[in-house]
Amino acid sequence: MVLSIIICTYNRVKFLELCVNSILNQIKEKNIELIIIDNNSNDNTKQYIKDHKSNIIKYYLEKKQGLSFARNKGIEVALGTYLAFIDDDATISDKWLDALLSELKKERKEHIYGGPIYPNFEVNCPSWIDPKYFIRSFKDEDGYLDTLTANDGFSGGNMCIPKTIFNEAGNFNTNLGMKGKKLGLGEESELFYRILKQLENVKLYNISEMSIIHFEAKFKMEKEYVKERISLSAIQFNSRLLNEKNIKSYILVFGKLIKQTFEIPINLILSYFRTENEFKYLKNLWIVSATIKTIFK
Repeated sequence: MVLSIIICTYNRVKFLELCVNSILNQIKEKNIELIIIDNNSNDNTKQYIKDHKSNIIKYYLEKKQGLSFARNKGIEVALGTYLAFIDDDATISDKWLDALLSELKKERKEHIYGGPIYPNFEVNCPSWIDPKYFIRSFKDEDGYLDTLTANDGFSGGNMCIPKTIFNEAGNFNTNLGMKGKKLGLGEESELFYRILKQLENVKLYNISEMSIIHFEAKFKMEKEYVKERISLSAIQFNSRLLNEKNIKSYILVFGKLIKQTFEIPINLILSYFRTENEFKYLKNLWIVSATIKTIFK
């Protein structure tokens, strides 16, 4: 088995159906499996898979609540040499699979692959938010990520990792990530941080045509939700660096803190003339506040 495509899902069968169909429409080879990890859904997810009657789809239930538990279950049961992860509320682009398989045929076992994520908004994006916030793009063309970009890694909703890397560096941290509907972040960046620290030969390779369209629900554009997400991300990022207790990490944390603090009044003034600066102002304000709390906790 060359490729295992893993979808972890929780109570989103309507989105899951769209995601599965976008993948099945592209599978032409027999050495690909599609794994569905049901993380305690109480909708008709299991029945949907049962009714599908596809030899390509494999269904598993993970009773421990949490996206990291579900992803780790997928790693455990997958037979593929390479494991690709797709969010259940996303659909892959028309060239996603061909673009990925083209790279996998080069058999570079120390490579991790990923691609851009573009939003599909449930409602019009509010004027105070920069729509680019919902676009996750790592490089403008195919190629390796530079060291700074690679530190955070690809998004867990669109990436492909050789199974041997998990065997060497370990799986997702189950203390991090979403748990049911409870917001959780950091499991992906923590994994990449660990991989790049332990395995010096691993490289991250961006595939431009390996893109997905990700659904962005209305609640994700509410100010309190955006604030919580940005703040939590900043707390986890800075906590990880500060826990290293070395000069390089301290310089990075305090250097970014000074830069973002300086940008707050600039973006506040510019926000009266350009709407996009309102979001930059709020984002910097939330990050600075979260960083200060992390330093002095």
